[in-house]
Amino acid sequence: MFHCVILFALKPGIPLERVRGAREALQALVETMPGVEHFLVTHNVAGDRGGYNLALFSAFESRTACEIVLRHPEFQRVWREELAPVVERHLMAQGGGDGPARG
Repeated sequence: MFHCVILFALKPGIPLERVRGAREALQALVETMPGVEHFLVTHNVAGDRGGYNLALFSAFESRTACEIVLRHPEFQRVWREELAPVVERHLMAQGGGDGPARG
């Protein structure tokens, strides 16, 4: 299993309906993307959000499956048309359970 988390800092003043539309467009991708085990878009409720107020938690069959989804034309369309207009910046973290833990 391979995991990918993307945190989004939304632009100030974006209407809630616009944010909801971006969330729903991202969430809808789970129905069409191959290799996706889990896909959840939610508000970031961490105590120290660092300005990142939306989160995408996802799990894939493999790192390759994750890379395919991130390059997929439909994901790219949603990123360009739905996310880019509302996101000021984003931060991505990825990892799998197949390597040794490092301290």
